This record gives sequence, C-alpha cells and structure tokens, in this order.
Amino acid sequence: EELVGTTSDEKDDESKKSKESNSEEAAAADNDEVAATVATTDLPTDEYFHLKVRVCLKCKSCGYSRSKEELYRHLSIDVGENDEGESWGVERSLEHFFQAEDRELNCEKCEEGTSATQTMEIISRPKAILLHFKRFIVTQRENGEMVLRKNKAKIPLKDSLSISSFFSSEEEKPNGLYHLCGVVHHVGNTAFSGHYTTCAKRKLEEESVEEQWVFFDDTVGQRRTINYVTGNETNQKNCYMALYELK
Repeated sequence: EELVGTTSDEKDDESKKSKESNSEEAAAADNDEVAATVATTDLPTDEYFHLKVRVCLKCKSCGYSRSKEELYRHLSIDVGENDEGESWGVERSLEHFFQAEDRELNCEKCEEGTSATQTMEIISRPKAILLHFKRFIVTQRENGEMVLRKNKAKIPLKDSLSISSFFSSEEEKPNGLYHLCGVVHHVGNTAFSGHYTTCAKRKLEEESVEEQWVFFDDTVGQRRTINYVTGNETNQKNCYMALYELK
C-alpha cells in the first residue's frame, strides 16, 4: 500500500509539473506571438517616412560584394560650400550623402582585401522626406573643453526637389517631385541654447484649395510668401530641418 501510495503521489507530482510546464510553454508562446505582432505592426510614421536604401560594400581587391537594406525615417545631410565659397543647395548635400566612399575593413573572401567601396541607392520612395541639416560641428577650446559650434552657412532651399538620380538602376525611375511644406529654424549660436521658429503650409480657410505659408514663433502666426521662406538670408543661415511632400 505504501508503494502504491508513493507511486500514486509521484504520478500526481509529475502531472502537476507537466501541467505547469505546459502552462509556461503556452504563456511563452503567447508572449512570442504578441512580440511578433508588435514587431511587425507598422508605425503611424511608416505611411510617410519610409525611405529604403540599399547599402553595398565591394572589396577593392577581389571585387566581392555584399549588400543590405536600411530604413531611414529622415536624412541627416552635411552643410558645405564649393571652391568659390558658395553654399551647397539641398541637391548638392544629397549628392554628398549618397556618393560612393572607401571604407577600411577586412574582406570576408580574400586575405588581401583591407578596404571596400560603399555605395548607397534608394529602392523605395516615401511620401515625404524629412531633411536634417548637420549645422553643429564639434570643436575644442583652448582649455580643452569640447563645444558644438554652429555652421551658419546659407542653405538656399527650393520649392521642389527630385530624388530620381539617387535611385537604383534596377528600379524604375519615379515620376513626380517633392514640394517644400515645412521648415524649422534654429536661432542661436550653440546646440545648447537658442530659439526655434518654423514656416509651414496651412489652409487658412476651410473652403480654400490652396495652402499658404505661415510663420510660427511661439504663439505668434503670420502669413508669409515663399520668397520669405526660401530667400530670406536670416532663414537660410538658420534653416535646421526641411520637410518635403510628394505631390
């Protein structure tokens, strides 16, 4: 009887452990399913800010290449000047962003390869492009303190923008232009101080079809022209972000 009782107790314990294990596995499976659902759920910003780029690395020694796709929700582009001291436009900054460049790294296929050429090309077109201009430069003062100095080079914005020249040769060249619909300005000398203003297109009347430019400064809103948005010298020196929408 003791043996039967002991065996029965052991079976009950094993049954409990089995049920607990199954419950834990089921809970883990549910958690994995939820995590997978979350991971594959599109963000609200994906509808507009979803720029896919193919990045390719090609060994300069044996020619072996490998590529991967990267997702950009905005592009951080350099602010520069040409040899004549003229400021880059948005197109030139984008050309600099997408231009080929050499990188030091060891090849996966050959022993001689220690550098590769990196190329980038767009493979999907977003509904909107958010550009961030890299105005702040890290500099060192005489006392050794590191500060972010603001580059106040003028950025001559245009009302429209094309990105077709940056598309992959394997993809069909897209039609249509991106049109400027918003600009953020940083007024100040450092990254840790200053004031932000913006110009944005708005429909000021419900029945109006056309949008108008409005300048926003805290609680103040004033109508402006496209020439003020793109041609004003102060705005060109303080332009920090620009939003283009495909139309």
